Parts: sequence; C-alpha cells; structure tokens
Amino acid sequence: MKRSTPYTWRIGVDNAFGYLTRPDGQAHLAESRRFLSNTGLAVSLEDGAALLTIADGSSTWQPVPAARACELAGIPAPGVDGEAETARRLDPFHVERHTSPAFNAIVAMAVERTLPCAHALRAWLAGVWDGTFDGPYLEQPETFAASVLEHLTATRADLAEAIRVQIAHDAMLEPASREHQQVMADTAWQTAIAEIPSRVAQIAAALGRRRQAREDTARTSSAQLALI
Repeated sequence: MKRSTPYTWRIGVDNAFGYLTRPDGQAHLAESRRFLSNTGLAVSLEDGAALLTIADGSSTWQPVPAARACELAGIPAPGVDGEAETARRLDPFHVERHTSPAFNAIVAMAVERTLPCAHALRAWLAGVWDGTFDGPYLEQPETFAASVLEHLTATRADLAEAIRVQIAHDAMLEPASREHQQVMADTAWQTAIAEIPSRVAQIAAALGRRRQAREDTARTSSAQLALI
C-alpha cells in the first residue's frame, strides 16, 4: 500500500480511491470526486455519503487501487474505458449506485415518474424539456441525487428537506417561496417525496443482500484457495 500524503487537490479526482483520514483520526475509504476552492468532495464507499473536507493538508490521503478499494467495500470494481489515455470511468456515479439507498431511490423515482430535475427542470420551466433523460439531459437524475447527498452533508437536513431545497436551487427559486411550492406541486415532486422513505428502505435491503453475497463469495473463494 502506498504512503499517506497530505489531502489537497494534488491527489487527483480521476478514478482516485483511498483512505481519507481527518484530523480527528477518523478514516474513510472513499473516492476522491472534486476540489472546489479549499474544500474536497469525496464519496464514502461505505454508504455513498458525500464527505466534505478542508483540503489544506491537515487531513491525509492514502491511495488504494480502485479494484482493491471496491473489493474492501464489498462492491464491484468500476468499469473504465481501457482505450482512454487515463482509463476514464464509464459510470461517474458507480460508488453511489452500489452503496447509497437515498441516491438510488431519488434516481428511480425521477426516472419512473419522469420528474424533471437539474438541467431538465430548467428546461421544463422554459417549456422545452422533451420529457426524457437522454441527450442533453442524460444522467440528470443522478446529478440531482448526488447534489442532494452533498446538501445532506453540508446542512444536516433530512432527506425530504434536502430534495426540496435542491429543487429550489435547480429552479433558481427561493426555497419555500410561493413559486417554489408551485413547482413542487406541478412537477409531482411533492407527492413523490412522501414515497421516497419506503423506497429507500427497500433499496437499502437489496444493497445489503448484494454486498453480503459478494462477501460470502469472496470468503468461499479464499477458503478454496487455501485448500489448494
């Protein structure tokens, strides 16, 4: 395993996995995702939570190969474009899809009910959204869900409130304004939010079973190798 280095923008964000250790000694197995100003965003491989950390070198980063990090977390390794110069990721939301019940619940609800969000919401407000998440609106539910997770970390709001606030931000409206409330009703997000907790519980159970199955398979394989 490689040595730890100060946690700054220099660790990179291109399929970069490792242990993020904060000044309090708490370590997180995570994927480095973004650096903005003096704050780094990483995504926990435990539960898909957004980890916002001051990137001034007071925390440390210990790189771990992507496949090994995902193996430790009990999730599949991310697919990459092997022809790309830097092995570019095929799915930028790989970690969230395999670890975060909230992320998956929001995405599923948006896709199944065709609920506009992110840039699709702005297009809907302008009357030009085509009702799909293809083309210029590709992965807008995922982008929206990831923003909600980041808002949860930054504000400690509950999930329903984080969704409402993110919709207000996407629509460039003041949260809880009359216009915002109208958008929530007209897009059917208000109805969908009430159903998201039950979807989160269902997905959490499914993700847990999937992770347990991978861990059981890995243990069986290790035991069989030990007998050889």
